[in-house]
Amino acid sequence: MTPEVITRNNPQGLSYSVQKPKRQFFFTGNSNGCGPGCGQLNCTGLVLWVVTGSKHGRGMRGHVIDFIRMLLFHGIVEMIRTLFTWRPVLLMATMTASLGTGVLSGVLRGDEGKELPLPTVKHLIDTHIHLYDPNRPDGIPWPPADDKVLYKPHLPAEFSGLAKPAGVTGVVIVEASDRLPDNRWVLDQVKGDPFYVALVGNIDPYRKDFAKQLKRLKKDSRFVGIRARNSDPIDYNDPQVLKNFRALQKAGLSLDILANGKGVEGVREVDVLAGKIPDIRIVVDHVLGYDIDGNPPSKEWLDAVASLARHENVYCKVSGLYQRCTQQPAPHDPEHYRTVLEPLFEAFGPDRLIYGSNWPCTKKSGDYASFVKLVNAFFAEKGQDACEKYFWKNAAVAYGLPLK
Repeated sequence: MTPEVITRNNPQGLSYSVQKPKRQFFFTGNSNGCGPGCGQLNCTGLVLWVVTGSKHGRGMRGHVIDFIRMLLFHGIVEMIRTLFTWRPVLLMATMTASLGTGVLSGVLRGDEGKELPLPTVKHLIDTHIHLYDPNRPDGIPWPPADDKVLYKPHLPAEFSGLAKPAGVTGVVIVEASDRLPDNRWVLDQVKGDPFYVALVGNIDPYRKDFAKQLKRLKKDSRFVGIRARNSDPIDYNDPQVLKNFRALQKAGLSLDILANGKGVEGVREVDVLAGKIPDIRIVVDHVLGYDIDGNPPSKEWLDAVASLARHENVYCKVSGLYQRCTQQPAPHDPEHYRTVLEPLFEAFGPDRLIYGSNWPCTKKSGDYASFVKLVNAFFAEKGQDACEKYFWKNAAVAYGLPLK
C-alpha cells in the first residue's frame, strides 16, 4: 500500500513529512553550524523511535515519553491528532534553522547528559592560563595558601596533558604575579616549547622605568603585552600610568585589563581609557568582569557595554565563565551563560571576542574539556567563521600572534 504523505512546517522552522501507516517515529535533520564538532549537526540518519502500538509493549511510561517528544517537535496539534487516532507515524524532518549544539544535541537526542562536542577549527588558542609554583624559594603572591584547589604547582606539563586532547594548539600565558622577575620565570618554564606562543606579563604601570623594563622583556618575541594588575587598584587617569600605556602602544604591544567585581563602573573605566589611547589594543578579561547569575543584565550595564564596544581597539575575552558565576560550582548548562554572551556578541560582534579558559581556576567547577565544550556550544550557533575568529583569529590580531 502506498503511504499517505503530509508535509507540514512548524513555527520553529522545522519542516517534516508524515507518512502513514507506520509504527515508528523517524527524524532526520540538518543544521548549518561551524563544522563537525563545532556546531554543524549533520543529523541525517538519526532515528528516534516512537512506537504507539500496544504490541510493542511500550506501556504508559513509553507513551508519555513519545508524546513529550511529539510536543517538542511537532506542536500540540500533532500530538492531539495522534492521541485521538492512535495512528502511528513515520516523520522525516529537515532542520532549516541553525541551532546551538548544546540545545540541539540535547533536544534531538533526548539525552541531556550527553557531552557537548569540542570545536573543529584550524587553530585553537587558549589566551588565558596561569603558571606558577608555590614551592619556589620566595613563594608566590597568588593564589592564597588556604586555597586547597589552586595552591599547588601548576606547570606546563600538566596543562599540556589536559589541553592538547581538548584540541588546543597554542597557549597565551597571563601573569599571575606582580613581581617583575616572574615574567622571566614564566618564559623560562616554556622555553623551547612552541605550544606556548606568548606571555601577557606584568610591569607596574606606575614605574618610572616602565619603558626600559618593557624594552628588556620585549627582546623575547613571546612577550606580547602586559596585564594592568597591581595589589592596589590602578588609577587610569594617573599621568604616569597613561604615559606608560602610550609607551606600550608605541611598542606595538597589548594591554589586558582585569575588571572583576567592578560592575558597571569597571566597564566605564575602560571606556574612558580606550578613548584616551585609541591606538592601543585593549583586551578586557573574563566577560568584562560580569557576575553571571543567569538573569538578564541591567540596562545600565548593557548601555555601558554598548558604549565600550564603540572603541574598535577594545576586545572582550570570553574567559573565566566558571569563576564569574555567582553559583559555585558553576553550572555546565550553556543556557545559563546566554544572558551575558548574547549581549556581548551583539555589542562586539564576531571580530572582537577572544577565547580563554582561566585554567587552573577552571578546576573548581569542572575539567578543562568541559569549559571548551561550554563556550563552543554558544559560538557554534554563530557559524564556522565566528568560531574561527573566536578560537584563534581575533587573538592573532589582538596579541600580534604569527598565525595563518
